[in-house]
Amino acid sequence: MKLAIGTSMASFIWMALVGAVFKLYQHVVDIPTAVCLGVGAVIGALYGAKLVARVKTATLKALFGVIFIYVALKYILIYFGIAI
Repeated sequence: MKLAIGTSMASFIWMALVGAVFKLYQHVVDIPTAVCLGVGAVIGALYGAKLVARVKTATLKALFGVIFIYVALKYILIYFGIAI
């Protein structure tokens, strides 16, 4: 589970980089805001990596399952016009 999380996070770097280059080319980026968000993301990633190292695999699986169910229910309810 931890290997999957690490691999997924590492792949996000490349997707974000390509997306950022395209948006910079299109001139649709607020640079100061992007820098602030980037600093926050780096700080969050550092603390998140330390936290994941301390959490048991079963807990990570359960947390992922709860989040997945919440998002799925949210989209199902939105389809029926119910906002949560």
